[in-house]
Amino acid sequence: MKSTKRKTIMIDGVRYYAERPHDCRKCFFWKNRKVGCTLGRENCYYLAEVIKTEQEKKCENCPYAKGQPCVSASCYKDLEKWLQEHRARTVRKMMKEGETANV
Repeated sequence: MKSTKRKTIMIDGVRYYAERPHDCRKCFFWKNRKVGCTLGRENCYYLAEVIKTEQEKKCENCPYAKGQPCVSASCYKDLEKWLQEHRARTVRKMMKEGETANV
């Protein structure tokens, strides 16, 4: 048995299956101009991949997220980056002070 891969298209940075109508108004799930799509953008029938929010994209590969975006006010990824930079500056400062003491 041969499996066929469905063709996809990219619209506004989101991947949809190629059989998607060019206009949402021609889709079966379109109700009217006031209501719009009954499924919603994130649950589109023709969606080929999961739509990620900006926060989810930011938390991607973060060791602190554990499968879901952070809920804290500050991002641990940003804090870790700042801390590493701060440590590097401190080490450089200490090395510079050590060099001037040896002279």
